[in-house]
Amino acid sequence: DTEPRTVDVPDDLAMALKEGGVTAVFDTLAPSKRKEYVRQVTSAKAEETRQRRITKIVSTLKGE
Repeated sequence: DTEPRTVDVPDDLAMALKEGGVTAVFDTLAPSKRKEYVRQVTSAKAEETRQRRITKIVSTLKGE
């Protein structure tokens, strides 16, 4: 299997990654880890939960 693996990142997560300066870090993660982060965001039922998870992902990628 030589196909590059792509992960569709929701706009709000992509913007937060960019604003947090961690897009490059996110892009170096294994596809399975990127999918897991996207799943955490997209599985949130409430907008507050979604935003809280996005904030946590950005903090984790910053090493905080």
